[in-house]
Amino acid sequence: MNTARQLFLACLLVFSTVVKGADLPIAERIKPDRFGIIFNKGYAGDNLPSDPAEFEKLIVAIKKANFNVVLCKYDAKRLEICTKHDVQMFVDLLVEDQHVFKNPAKAQEVCESIKDSKAVYGYHLWSDNIGKTYTGRTRDVQNVHQWDPHHAAYIGSYKMGGVAAVQDMDLFGYYDFHFKRGGHWGHLNQAWAVAKPRGIGFLRYDDASPGLVGKGNSYRVGYSIATSIVFGLRGYMFHYVRRQIDFKTFELDDLGKDLARVNERFTAVGPELVKIEIPSAVYSTPITKTERNDPITGDPIVPGGLTPVPVDGWFKIQSGEVLVSESLDGSGRSVLIFACHNPYENQKVVVAFSNGIKSAEIFDRARKEWRPLTMEKGTVNFTIEDFGVELLRVQR
Repeated sequence: MNTARQLFLACLLVFSTVVKGADLPIAERIKPDRFGIIFNKGYAGDNLPSDPAEFEKLIVAIKKANFNVVLCKYDAKRLEICTKHDVQMFVDLLVEDQHVFKNPAKAQEVCESIKDSKAVYGYHLWSDNIGKTYTGRTRDVQNVHQWDPHHAAYIGSYKMGGVAAVQDMDLFGYYDFHFKRGGHWGHLNQAWAVAKPRGIGFLRYDDASPGLVGKGNSYRVGYSIATSIVFGLRGYMFHYVRRQIDFKTFELDDLGKDLARVNERFTAVGPELVKIEIPSAVYSTPITKTERNDPITGDPIVPGGLTPVPVDGWFKIQSGEVLVSESLDGSGRSVLIFACHNPYENQKVVVAFSNGIKSAEIFDRARKEWRPLTMEKGTVNFTIEDFGVELLRVQR
């Protein structure tokens, strides 16, 4: 590298460490083009097969398990394989020799070399507590934006604290093992509060086994994801444990089969979710049973931290124990996103429209298309699966 270029890069890096006073406007955000169902085996290291043939066997296996993104170190051969099988690469810029702030010259080289690739999902820049590191994390995001203006820069955190202080990120995520640690609604409200004004989605780094594997586990995992989608979730990955897939045979074990079943529920609806804006409002009906299927003592209640459906709103939930959020699609139509409060029981839902509507459609996941819903006396009805989501599109 010549002296002039070295000086230019040095100045560029110094300039990019200066934190801007305000976030990028919504129109300038970079949004992944798919709902990310992300396979990983940890981060900050090269943990996947280095041999291209073995890596391809892994990609084939995870795609069969309904993953559509893989988190890993960048390698040109790997990207070719991902392109071949339509599995996008979530480029881990925490690996030592491509580290976003310890080895920025190499990270820049990687980003610039793949900036036009449609097989890149985005860049993984951090997955630890933010705390007082938000200035450095903003620097990382802004550097990556200069090196590659086409793919999302992701910042993850063990807790939500400090995430809001990171500027210009296109995507963020957090850990949430709420069946074991609690805090689900609080965490989701915090994530939504960061996502909504910025117009960006969020990911979850989630517990793969909150229940009994092969029995109730998939219901609990799916519930965590479905209820998060209502708040603006745009993808997820599982906390890696030494299970899921055999790296010699590339066969799924019982846990892997659980997760594949969960992934299947969200594969069809994912392309529609990325077309919808981050919800402007999130509501809940009262519930009679908890997420563990235990009866509520006393009268039905709206869980703490959630907002009841307004009594004077333009729609009302006459039947079903559900979460629902209100959003818009690219054509300005209202989209209601529903999820079950109880992951073990389907819900028969009846929605009434106070002032009438022109039309209502539901997204048919089996056929991967919208279909009309028949209205009777100003209401529509449908069923939400135990740990699924349903999208209701309304022309008002």
